[in-house]
Amino acid sequence: MSDLKVEILLPLYYNQDQSGKRKEVEGSKFTEIFDDLMDRFGGCTVDDTPLLGGWVDPKTKDRISDTNTTYWAVCKKTKKNMEFLHKLKKVLKKRFEQEDIMMYFVTITRI
Repeated sequence: MSDLKVEILLPLYYNQDQSGKRKEVEGSKFTEIFDDLMDRFGGCTVDDTPLLGGWVDPKTKDRISDTNTTYWAVCKKTKKNMEFLHKLKKVLKKRFEQEDIMMYFVTITRI
């Protein structure tokens, strides 16, 4: 059975409001994801180095700039863990009020 490193990029700011302003995401929301990953996998690492990135909105073709932080955890690649991660992504999209959350995994070999 493979081990996975799951990486989740979380926005530091909500999407723009009607006036074009972006409000900072509350710290409690980051604490919740840390606790979710700790409770499920027994460990979590946070890289709070601001990651500057961007994407093109497929609907409007507007360029969107984002500042993100990264959370990651290591787990076994099991059906239950994959189901948890798919559900977690849905939760995060609501919690952070996003159309999508960049979340992926890579297969790892522990030394």
